Amino acid sequence: MIPLFPKILTSLVLTFFVSTLSASDLAVNPLFSDYAVLQQDAPIPVWGVAEANETVSVVFGERKGEAKADEKGKWMVVIDALPASFDPEVMTITAGEESIVLNDLLVGEVWVGSGQSNMGWPVHRSLDAEATAKKAAQGGFPNLRLFKVPVNGSDTRATEVNATWTLPTEANVATFSAAAFYFASKLAEDRNVPVGIIQSANGGTNAFSWINNETLQSDPAAETIRTYWAAALKNHPEAMERYKTALEAWRAKSAAAKEAGKAFAERAPNEPLGETHVKRPTGHYNAMIAPLQPYAIRGVIWYQGEANSREPFNTGYKDLMLALTEDWRSDWAQAANGLVERTDFPFYLVQLPNFAGGSPEGWPLVREQMLKFWQEGENTGMVVTIDTGDPDDIHPANKTPVGHRLARFARANTYGENIVYSGPIYDSLRIEGSRAIVSFTEVGSGLASLNEEPLAEFEIAGADGAFVPATAEIKGDELIVTAESITEPRAVRYAWKANPEAVNFGNEEGLPASPFRTDSW
Repeated sequence: MIPLFPKILTSLVLTFFVSTLSASDLAVNPLFSDYAVLQQDAPIPVWGVAEANETVSVVFGERKGEAKADEKGKWMVVIDALPASFDPEVMTITAGEESIVLNDLLVGEVWVGSGQSNMGWPVHRSLDAEATAKKAAQGGFPNLRLFKVPVNGSDTRATEVNATWTLPTEANVATFSAAAFYFASKLAEDRNVPVGIIQSANGGTNAFSWINNETLQSDPAAETIRTYWAAALKNHPEAMERYKTALEAWRAKSAAAKEAGKAFAERAPNEPLGETHVKRPTGHYNAMIAPLQPYAIRGVIWYQGEANSREPFNTGYKDLMLALTEDWRSDWAQAANGLVERTDFPFYLVQLPNFAGGSPEGWPLVREQMLKFWQEGENTGMVVTIDTGDPDDIHPANKTPVGHRLARFARANTYGENIVYSGPIYDSLRIEGSRAIVSFTEVGSGLASLNEEPLAEFEIAGADGAFVPATAEIKGDELIVTAESITEPRAVRYAWKANPEAVNFGNEEGLPASPFRTDSW
């Protein structure tokens, strides 16, 4: 350290500063940069490194906090809770004669958006891309800030990510998660509050990539994963040889097509899972979630499950997701070193939409597991998207309803607004003669056909378990389900397939019902 004059820095040069100075110099975690959003109404941990045993102070508006760096130079200061503010503020971090100045910080709501490719799917590939780009170019999202975590994997907990907060310019919005962006922009509009949204997602990832090491090693919910991972490691050498052969063949086909001037749409083969694969169990958690802790957040939105729709993962998805949620909540608190109390922040996921290429058995099962995650978890939730998918594309472009439904769910369940936030959810079944009478929660202003056509995608079965198409009629807050060939019904199913093509059951608010079954066959 050279104590000749204060080092006044903005985050424009912070990355260079952190990476080039020695460990004894003052630095703050990259989560704290120009344009950051700090969580309102919650203690705000700020952390970094400095000279060992040096006192570090953090000043933000009228709030000030101090802490002493430990023997390794690590420090953490907690700023007292602040109300939301649209007025840009400066944060100054000082240790001895060194200072870091961060500009244009807001106070509002901070959410993390995570999962696989449908969470990572960018705005510019969504149906509303053109209108969103135009609005962004005109400065139409002044209260939003974006933070995009680079894709990475690690076997141990990383301490930081190579990213900074950015403004919602047309270019930055275009490449940001569509589901997360539409959620954040709607939340900012409806709640009239600044919103910071953190994207941490990667396509094709099983939920096991996002759990911590302890869960992988010892949690009963991860037993299937441990078995699968052990087999993957054992078979990896042979799998790699097959992969290399397939890759060479693919490259030859690609080159031949290029030489012939023909289009070549065949996808390259996927590298088999191995001990250094970026999507290995715990890899994304360690590299892309752990470094965010303990940044003060309000909650998490999650869009994943496609990779868990196959055996042996689909029937255990609920338990794995509950374990994952506990991982995140517990580790967020532990990362604060006892300076901040644990908060069981909300964790809301997106139920899988309709898709013809989905497993006929696996996709309905995972949707059911997602519903149980909401029903059995604490401060958990789920939004239905069975009507927003693309039968021919696992990446549906219609991401605006996804984000808006998540925002609506959060407004009710996180912020306490008295609004209808879900479509009908199956509650109970009773049999009266040849009629199956189904009751629901979340009926809103009443059950409804979303297109004013007769309700579709219902099936009914007798004791033999053979389901046939059924007629469903709304009677008050119940459905009367019948079929001429079933005189003694025992079970009802709705939209119980990968790609139900005519879903139209919901409530008067226009929110679709979750697919369900009354049986456990």
